[in-house]
Order: sequence, then structure tokens, then C-alpha cells
Amino acid sequence: MRLNKLAVHAAGAAFAFGAVPAAQAVDMKAGDWTFSVNGNVNAHYVNIGCDDGGAQVDGGVACMQNVDSGEDQFSNIRTGLLPAAIVFTVATQQNGWDVSGTFGFYPGIVSNDGGSPNLQQGTGGSAALAPGAANVGLATTGIDARQVFMKFGNANFGEVKMGRDFGLFGFDAIINDMTIPGVGASPNAVGAPANTSLGSIGLGYIYTDTLSQINYTTPDFGGFTATAGIFQTIDSLTAATSLNVAESAPGFHGQLRYGWSSGFVSVNGMSMDVDCTADAVANDGVCVEEDATGFDVNYKQAFGPLELLLSYYTTEGLGATALLVNGFDAAGAARDSDGGLAQLTFTAGATKYGINYGESNLDANAGDAGTLLDKNSKITAGVYHSLTPNLTLLAEYSDVESEAQNGGTIESDNFNVGAFFAF
Repeated sequence: MRLNKLAVHAAGAAFAFGAVPAAQAVDMKAGDWTFSVNGNVNAHYVNIGCDDGGAQVDGGVACMQNVDSGEDQFSNIRTGLLPAAIVFTVATQQNGWDVSGTFGFYPGIVSNDGGSPNLQQGTGGSAALAPGAANVGLATTGIDARQVFMKFGNANFGEVKMGRDFGLFGFDAIINDMTIPGVGASPNAVGAPANTSLGSIGLGYIYTDTLSQINYTTPDFGGFTATAGIFQTIDSLTAATSLNVAESAPGFHGQLRYGWSSGFVSVNGMSMDVDCTADAVANDGVCVEEDATGFDVNYKQAFGPLELLLSYYTTEGLGATALLVNGFDAAGAARDSDGGLAQLTFTAGATKYGINYGESNLDANAGDAGTLLDKNSKITAGVYHSLTPNLTLLAEYSDVESEAQNGGTIESDNFNVGAFFAF
């Protein structure tokens, strides 16, 4: 939930775009110190219809789990795009510097960890009855520690952030996605749903992810800010053995942002070196470097009760869903990808109505299988009603399609109703 200039934590960032009313952190003061707590609890009923038509889409996000050929219907009770959260911040001002430390913890409400203490995994206890069990009796949910970072700065110097937090590339798209308090796409149909849904991840933007990073953000110059930083490189979940993410140098990311009272425009980018690509084969096995790079452009503007969001990204080697996922082929050659999200919302009183459309495209390389993803696309319509300043009731309908390079398609739709409580 993204970063720097918004000056919000991941839990609080859900409210920055206005789909739900802004929550007020609980602040406790002791001398020059302020201890703040904020967060959310959310839960949703999701009904999912899946139709794979016998197709296979490698990298598709429609009906990802255990769908027989033909049509299937499933139900989940789960957290949405945001897991539940509790975020602690300790802040003070010393010698003219604003200094703070933040710890963010994100539990879900579904049991999806086979390592549950109650199941005594690996000890010969309950694991003998249900090896690798996830959503079973006696299972528990886990805690995702996404944020551990410190910040220091002042109005003249700017701000330095050091630790683990959400990245810059893809952040403005996800934090302004109207489905932040809701579900959006929900591909995990059966068994043990993940603690987060997709929203529009892989369906208009690539997930920003949480990265170990060191960033500097300039002071605000009449609405303009710039951020530049380095981050710990990551490996791909789908990397071939010929693909290696270099760790001799960090990754780099940055942001240029201009904001005004009713909107903003931003450009975000990231880059990391990748070793042992397809070029190694052509150079007598000698490893050469390539970069996995991505850029996005985001525009948001309010016109009274109407609000427009437009977001576009393009990458080389970053894939189409999560960072580096399906970004390279089996020979180590980078694949190109692009996509975007268009969203329009209208607020009347305490109720916001919205619709968004997004798609993510992945280009195939020579030699790629025809079942490789070509395009993931989604349209979502939602209603978000603020029952109280801190409680939002909502309903959404999403239609999702994943298409392979050979034309095979998998379709799904999901309807969800739920509540989002923020504090």
C-alpha cells in the first residue's frame, strides 16, 4: 500500500482513494513519542462460477484450482484483496528530524497453512491423519509480516525509508483500485482460499509486492515529488534453471509524481539485472546480463462526484501477474508484457458505485507452447456503502477471462458480498 508520498501505511492506504471512509489511527502520546495503531478487519462471502471448456492456460488467473472440464460452482468465506491488518507505528521528533518505525501484521480468516501448530506438522501428530492439510479441523490461520521499516526526514531534507515495505512499480494502480476493500477477481475456487484475492492483480497491473528497500523522497515542490531507491533482488517463482537474478548489484526503482487537490499523475519504474539468459548459449556458455524492467503511468482525477482512474504498464521480463512470474522462457529469454486498468466511480451520499476494466497481456517468444498465457482480462462492477464512518458494506460482480496463445479460453465469474471495518 504504497508508498512514500501518500504518507500512509498499508492498512491505512486502503482509504486514500476514497472507496471507504478514512479511518483514524489510535494515537497514544508519552512525552515526545507517539504510538499509533490502525488496521482493518474484512470478510466476504464469494460465489464463483468456473468454466474451463477443457482449455489450458499457463499463467491464467481464471479458475486456477481444481476445476474439472466443464462448469463448476464454488463458495468461499474469506478475506478480500486486503488481508486483515494491524499496523503499529512509533514516531518522535529529535534534533529537528521526524523519526518513525512501523511494523505491519496481516492475518487472514481462512485456514491455509499446513504448518498450523494445532496440526503438529512434522512431529508425527495430526500430520499423520492429514499430511499437508490446510483447510481442515484444528487448522489455524497465519500472520503475514509485510512491513518492517523506519523513516527519517524533515520538510527541508525530504525523507529516507529503510526496511521492508511495498514497492513503487504497480503501487498507484493497486492502491487506487476500487476493489481494495472488496474482492475483485477470486480465482482460488476450492479447498483453502488464499488470505488475499486478486482484485485486479494480473488483470490490469502487476502486483507491487513487498521488498527490502532503501529509498529517498524529495521534499514537496509545489505538488511534485521524486523517489529513488534500491531493493533486494528477488528470484522468480517460474524461473528456468538458466535464469538467475543477479545479486552482485541491487535492484533499482523510482517514482515521479505530481499531485493536486483533485488528483495526481505518476510514473513509476523498476529494474533488476538477470544473469544466464538465452544469450549465454550463443556465447559459449558465458553468462551475460539482461535487465528485467517495468514502467507504469497513472492518472487520477475527480470531477465532483465522478472519479476517473487510468493506469498503463509495460515490461520486459517482469511477466503479467507477479514480479518475474512467466517473465522469461525456458531458454532464459525475456518476454514482453503490457496492460492497463480503466476505472470510473460515482459517489452519491454515503454510497459509491464503480466499474473497472483491466487486462494484462503477455507476448510469447519463439518456441513457447501454445498454452502459454496471451491475455487475462476482467470487468468488475461494485457498490460500496458507508454504513458508519468506519464500516463499509459492499457487493461486487467480476467477470474474468484467461486466453492462451493458441486461443483456448477459461472463464469465471464471481459475486461477493461483505464488510470492511477500518480503525
